[in-house]
Amino acid sequence: MNSKSNFVQKFNSRRDALKSFLCIGLDPELEKLPKVSLDSKAPLVHFTETIIRYTHSLATAWKPNVAFFERLGAEGYFALEHMVRVMKEVSPEVPIVMDAKRGDLANTSKEYAKYFFEKLGVDALTVNPYMGRDSLVPYLDLGGYIFVLGLTSNPSSADFQKQKLVGKDLYLYEEVSDQMAKLGEEYPNQVGLVVGGTHPSEIQSLRARHPELYFLIPGFGAQGGDLESIIGASGKRSLINSSRGITLSSLEENFGQIAQKKAEEVHLQMNQLFL
Repeated sequence: MNSKSNFVQKFNSRRDALKSFLCIGLDPELEKLPKVSLDSKAPLVHFTETIIRYTHSLATAWKPNVAFFERLGAEGYFALEHMVRVMKEVSPEVPIVMDAKRGDLANTSKEYAKYFFEKLGVDALTVNPYMGRDSLVPYLDLGGYIFVLGLTSNPSSADFQKQKLVGKDLYLYEEVSDQMAKLGEEYPNQVGLVVGGTHPSEIQSLRARHPELYFLIPGFGAQGGDLESIIGASGKRSLINSSRGITLSSLEENFGQIAQKKAEEVHLQMNQLFL
C-alpha cells in the first residue's frame, strides 16, 4: 500500500538540518504552570504558545500529550486545537506527534484517526497495540503514522512488557516489535515504536533487531535516561523526547526564554553526539 504520511520525510529533513533528535514534549500540567500563564484568560493557550514561539527553532518534532488538555473539557480542546494551529503557523516543517496512546476496536480507532489526522492534521499518533492488528489498521488506512507502545519508560513496564511468551524465547515487547515491523512492510513509512530511554540495553537490542523502525524515545531528562547511551543505542532513526526538563523548567515570567535556554543545552549535546 502506498504511504500517504510524510512524517518520515519531515522528520529526516528536520533532524539532518539541525543535527539533533530533540523532540519537545508539551505536558502543560495546570498546577505546574507559571503564574503569568495562570493569570491569563486561557492558561494553556498562553503557556503552549509561549513555549512554541521560544523553542520552535530547536525542535525536530513536537509531542503534546492530550491528557493535559482533556482534563479541562471544552476549554482544553480549544487550547489543544489552537496549539496545533500555532505549531503549523510558526514551524510548519516540524512534525507533530500527538501523544494520546489510543487503542480500541476498529470502528472506534477509525473515529480517533479521523479526529487526529483529518480534523487536527497532526503527523503522527501514539497508539496502544494490546487489542491487535485490526485496532491499528484504521489509522494506517487513513494515511497516518503511528508510534506503537513497545517498551515504555515507566518502572512498571516490566509487569507485562517483559513477560516471556510461552513457547518462544521472546519478551512480549520483542514480539510487539516484530509484529510492528511486519505491519510496517505492509504500510511503509507509517509504523514506528515507542521505546523508553530508561532501557538503553534493550534499545540497542531492538535497534539491531529492527534497523528500519523509527523509535520515539521518552524518558530522557526528568525520568533519568542518559543521552549518550540513548543515542549510541538507538541510531539516527530516533526522536528523543524531553518534556518537563525543558517546558516546565521555570515558574518565572520569562519561562519561555528559560525553556529556550534548556532546549539549546540539549540541542548542543545532541550536536556533539550526532552520528
